[in-house]
Amino acid sequence: MEELYETLGYAKCEELFRKELNLWRILRLSKSRMNAPVRGAVFEGLARDFIREFLPVGFALKSGLIFDAKRKKTSPQCDAIIYKGVPLLEFTDVVVVEKEQVKAIVEIKGHIQRTEIFGRKSESTINPNTGLADDFRRRKEFLPAEAKYILLAFHLFSSSSDAEVIERLNKVCHSHAIMIRWTPKKKQKEGEQRHNYNFDNSVSRLIEWLRNLS
Repeated sequence: MEELYETLGYAKCEELFRKELNLWRILRLSKSRMNAPVRGAVFEGLARDFIREFLPVGFALKSGLIFDAKRKKTSPQCDAIIYKGVPLLEFTDVVVVEKEQVKAIVEIKGHIQRTEIFGRKSESTINPNTGLADDFRRRKEFLPAEAKYILLAFHLFSSSSDAEVIERLNKVCHSHAIMIRWTPKKKQKEGEQRHNYNFDNSVSRLIEWLRNLS
C-alpha cells in the first residue's frame, strides 16, 4: 500500500506541474504576463481540484470562513476548508461552515521560500512568528481538536537542508504537502538534479489521509 501511495503522489505532482506549465506556455506565446491575482487563482484552482479527487463521499471542499458559535467569532479567509455536512451559507465558490464541521484548513501557496518558512528579517534578526507561522496562528483556533491545518505548496525554494526545512514545517502546520522541492543552485552545480517531486513523500501522505477520512 505504501508503494501505491508513493507512486500516486509522484504521478499527481507531475500532472499538476504539466497543467501549470501549459498556462505559462500560452502566456509566453501571446507575449502576456501573468499578474499575481491570476497566478494565485490558478494555483488555488489546481489544488482544490486535486484534493476533491480523493475526498470520500460526504465531504466537501471550498474556500470560505469558519464560524465559531461559542465565541461568536469568524475566522480569517481560508483558501480551502474540508468539511462535512451542510454549510451555514453556500455560494458558488464560497462557504461559511460551523467549526464542528471542519476536518481541515488547507493553506495553498504557489511558492514558498526561506523567509516564509523560517520567518522574516527585521533589523538583522529573524522573527520566526512571521510568514507561514503567522498564517497558522490566525487560523488554528478555528479548528476542532482532531482537525488539521495543512500547508499545500507547489514550489519550495530554500538553501537550507531538507531536514531543517521539514523540522520547521512541522512547527508551522500540522502537515505539509510540497509538490516540487527545487534544488539550491550550489547543489545543482555539484550534479544533483534540478528538482524533486513529492518532497518528503508529503503529497503521498496527504492522498492517503484524504482517502481515509471518516
